[in-house]
Amino acid sequence: MAKTLFERVLFPTDFSALSEKTFELVTRLRHCGTMDVIIMHVIDERDTITIARGGSAYLGSVSTYEKKPQKWLREDLGENMRAVQKKAKQARLQVSIRMPVGSPGEQIVSIADEEHVSLIVIGSHGKSNIQKVLLGSVSDYVIKHASQPVMVVKRGQAG
Repeated sequence: MAKTLFERVLFPTDFSALSEKTFELVTRLRHCGTMDVIIMHVIDERDTITIARGGSAYLGSVSTYEKKPQKWLREDLGENMRAVQKKAKQARLQVSIRMPVGSPGEQIVSIADEEHVSLIVIGSHGKSNIQKVLLGSVSDYVIKHASQPVMVVKRGQAG
């Protein structure tokens, strides 16, 4: 049997409304031969540093207390990840979950290579106002650095 073009898909999510609509497109790829979906959420290392420092965003050495905020974020985000995983399984897709800590764009590109995905499907903009101002800096990074095809879903075009 011939391998399909987009058999293994990476879906990075920030759990925003755009990510939810983007995931609807991912589930439709099942009809195009997609079998496996890797759902990922990157815990931004900058967030864990800020939490570890009690909200202070000053520059300094990396605190040994960053592991606790990472654990709290993983626990908090786990419910969201399980909800997306359930939707993928309902669409009869094989699912795996990744929640690395680091720079979102870099982690997405790294996981895409590591998991040998054939397509990355990502929303054009993230949750935060800063990301809106930067015109989707994560998706822009992924487009420029990924070795796989990238499907970017723009606001207003999903669904």
